[in-house]
Amino acid sequence: MYIPGLLSLLPLALATPIILPRQNDTAIAPPAGNRLIPVVVGGPQDTFIPNQVTAAVGDIVQFQFSNGNHTVTQSGADTPCTPLDGGVHSGHIPFEDGQQMVGTFNMPVTSAEPMFLFCATGPHCQLGQVMIVNPVSEQQVLDYVKASQETSESVDGTSVVGGAAAQIEIANAAFVPAPPEEAAPPPPPPAAEEAPAASPEAAEPPAAEAAPAETPEAETPLAEAPAEEMAPMPSVDAVVEGAEQAM
Repeated sequence: MYIPGLLSLLPLALATPIILPRQNDTAIAPPAGNRLIPVVVGGPQDTFIPNQVTAAVGDIVQFQFSNGNHTVTQSGADTPCTPLDGGVHSGHIPFEDGQQMVGTFNMPVTSAEPMFLFCATGPHCQLGQVMIVNPVSEQQVLDYVKASQETSESVDGTSVVGGAAAQIEIANAAFVPAPPEEAAPPPPPPAAEEAPAASPEAAEPPAAEAAPAETPEAETPLAEAPAEEMAPMPSVDAVVEGAEQAM
């Protein structure tokens, strides 16, 4: 049977190669995460920035750890600051002044349900360092923050689970580190105690008291020599008698 024009298509068909799949060919898998969502942990204040994100299954939330020492730990909605059995926990990842590499925790999102996260370091959870992935409302975030602040202490996680710790260069981080804290200057030396102002009397030493004038010694009255006893006057008769003898 002759079909008009069929012979004219034959050279074109012979020139087009036919590619048959090989048995060992495999389909190229799509990337595991559709988006990389950065969240800064810590910094000048103990917070998550932002403290709520919306993520689809397959997205990766990348927690970037800023100043301080923090964790990303999952809790239940009604048990803030307490690890959820089998929940996510990053372990403690510090950042010190001068570091050129930033610690990260890459957490794949496996559910569209709300995920409640907190920092298990010290009192950070009680200070409001919490966040929610896929919150149902703004009020849910506020309620979770308030509930965490009403707890008395945090419970730390145990092993790292639910993600992978890694590092990135600080130039690629979503934050600028807080400036290093300057050491407090030493207190000034105590001022020398000023000598109390001298009173006029104390300014000049008191003049030496003049020695009391010597009292002239009382002259001892000279003892009067006892008067010589005068010889008794001779009687007239004795004088006459003496004269007569002298003749």
